[in-house]
Amino acid sequence: MKIDKQILEKYFKGDCTAEEAALIATFLEQPDAPGVDEWFSEVYALSEAKEPVILKRTGINIYRRLYSIAAAVAVLVGVCAWLWQSQQRTAGKAQLALNWDTLANKGNDIKLLSLTDGSKVWLGPHSSLAYTRNYNDTSRELSLDGEAYFEVAHDPARPFSVRTGKLITTALGTAFNIATASQADGSIQVSLVEGKVSVTATAFSCILHPGQMVRYGEGIGTTQPETFKKEEVLDWKSGKLVFDGTPLKDAFAKLQARLGSRIIMDNTLTGTQKVSGVFSAGESLEHILEAMQYVHGFKIVKKNHNTYEITKSN
Repeated sequence: MKIDKQILEKYFKGDCTAEEAALIATFLEQPDAPGVDEWFSEVYALSEAKEPVILKRTGINIYRRLYSIAAAVAVLVGVCAWLWQSQQRTAGKAQLALNWDTLANKGNDIKLLSLTDGSKVWLGPHSSLAYTRNYNDTSRELSLDGEAYFEVAHDPARPFSVRTGKLITTALGTAFNIATASQADGSIQVSLVEGKVSVTATAFSCILHPGQMVRYGEGIGTTQPETFKKEEVLDWKSGKLVFDGTPLKDAFAKLQARLGSRIIMDNTLTGTQKVSGVFSAGESLEHILEAMQYVHGFKIVKKNHNTYEITKSN
């Protein structure tokens, strides 16, 4: 089964019809959907290509005045068009805010959400999930800040997409995890457990298969798909904090995200040390830090009830 590349492009931009979406859904469910990887490669290549625009100098001096007038008019028209587009974008953002509702989990426990389409979301501690008010009418769009695990109800006509910053994860019937604050470099981590998802950002697109993950961040760009340790990525669902050879700085970032705390890591610590261990999510941050301190010998300074500074031991 082959699919027109224009329909693929429309699908991942969210511009396709219900019939086209159903067709793409059937197509992507194939173990190795022919042509998809090639299409993503072409999109990436086109976005990377920056061919310089060469303006040819033509004309005689007698026409320069006419060119100047024409250029001035063009600039005026361009400014007017820009102002109009800016107003439209502002109005669009205001309208977008009015059309979204947000569910927030401000505690340390997990919230299980059942969506109207039958999908389930495990919303992690100190995380929030926004959804469109017309969710499941023609599409299924969500926006995540924090960490969540999704079990998506199968519906080929209504693609399921989750926005995390500039990254968009689109799924059919599948199960995946997204974390936006568990890495020290601030990267977003998408991990696929079942099914198939597409992950897109500026100048990047890829399809993940079960057992693969990808990371994206403003400073690091996007990594290539790689395998992940399920017990470490999904530990929070079972009420645990699992570290398996985790860099110290990433362990601190994970603790911050999971426990809603702040950990200040002194520059004297390189963060290259590795942490391994299993903790209960109900344990206090102070107790976990003391256990790590016993192994790595750093100094803990408690700034206030929720802030800790980690420095190199003298």
